[in-house]
Amino acid sequence: MKRLLFIICMALTCHLSHAQDALFKQYENMKGVSTVFISKNMLSLMPEMEAGGMDISKIARKLDCIQILDCERPSLIPAIKKQAVAYYKKHQYEQIMQMNDDDEHTAIYCKPIGKGKNEFVLLNEEADEIQIVCIVGTISLNDIKAITD
Repeated sequence: MKRLLFIICMALTCHLSHAQDALFKQYENMKGVSTVFISKNMLSLMPEMEAGGMDISKIARKLDCIQILDCERPSLIPAIKKQAVAYYKKHQYEQIMQMNDDDEHTAIYCKPIGKGKNEFVLLNEEADEIQIVCIVGTISLNDIKAITD
């Protein structure tokens, strides 16, 4: 019975992360859009690393993966933002921060994904660019604070 529950939980976890991956895959081959996926193994090989302007090296050993989507094509920005925000609402991500500064809008979303792991998503939108940085691992809000300081 425990084995069956474990398999069901893993299937659900994979399904949720697959939906997040779908957003990245949908836009990865479009002109003006860059996507990056960095696995746990690759993270362990990088002594210094920056993602979305944040020094990730402070928490790299706690991370399972990082995904980054960067779009510099203004015509795609509203669709990407709408799709991302709808996904975060549907899958019950908690918005833990929002900042608006002139033409720049930043939000951070969080979702626990089990076994002490969390997914944090930084959504940063400017007039001519949008960035989504997704960080998954055994990280906490304090870890996120440490890399954004």
